[in-house]
Amino acid sequence: MKKLCFLLVLIAFSVVSNGCSIKAIALNSVGDALSGGGNVFTSDNDPDLVGDALPFSLKLYESVLDGVPEHKGLILSTAKAFTMYAYAFLQMEADTIDKQDYEKAKYLRARAFKLYLRGRDYALKGLELNHPGFNELLKKDYKAAIALTNKEDVPLLYWAGSSWVAALTTDKGNMQMVQESTIGAALVGRVLELDETFDEGSAHDFFISWDGSRSESMGGSEKRAREHFNKAIEINKGRKVSTYLSLAAISQGKQDLKEFKELVDKALSIDVDKYPESRLSNIIFQRRAQFMLDNINDYFLIDEPADLK
Repeated sequence: MKKLCFLLVLIAFSVVSNGCSIKAIALNSVGDALSGGGNVFTSDNDPDLVGDALPFSLKLYESVLDGVPEHKGLILSTAKAFTMYAYAFLQMEADTIDKQDYEKAKYLRARAFKLYLRGRDYALKGLELNHPGFNELLKKDYKAAIALTNKEDVPLLYWAGSSWVAALTTDKGNMQMVQESTIGAALVGRVLELDETFDEGSAHDFFISWDGSRSESMGGSEKRAREHFNKAIEINKGRKVSTYLSLAAISQGKQDLKEFKELVDKALSIDVDKYPESRLSNIIFQRRAQFMLDNINDYFLIDEPADLK
């Protein structure tokens, strides 16, 4: 509460201030406070409350960035927030209502697509600030651009790449996004090279899906996907629900019902309160896991054996 009051005072001061330097100082202070407040959301136990609050927060981030456009911490927080909101509160809802309300699901995916790209663009802006000329080089020779990055860039690389590829999942017929997804994957691949433990192995989580969802002719590999799964579990010690669901998607593709249920059961067995720093994400993904179980006939073409019910 004290932090909220502090932010409101600073924002009000920055609006009424006539001195550019004073206003910049106030806005930078707001940016510092906002970019350092991630745990307020990630440790929350009420996804619906967070989902209702995030749209205001996103516009607040952008409003402050308009006054301090080179605030690196806030740029990263904004990129992350747009990507997370697009997935957790738009795309996931679209997936759950697809059968009941196709038109609304289509609308939600279109919104998610745009917000993913907005998140990507903020992350790329951060990389441009760290390496002037980065974005122009990325268009011409993405491998050369990515080679310029270092460990300091890891969070920006991850959110730029993951949001880029996530946009494709909402519009799989978009051939431009299909072609550009290679760049997104390469950005996340650089995270593995620089710091594979980032965010409890999130880059390995990414590659479970990336390698597991594509055929071998398209460069995919179930073997590599499972190696990434094992590495992710080693890093996060089985604390992340999302890791199990990423591999469950491969099980579903193979129609391996037994493994699918084992993975989903493990995901649901995680005590979300034991890991408060990941509480919100784990609750959201457990909702997803339960939805998958409740609608298991939509994922498998075979009858569920009695001993698996």
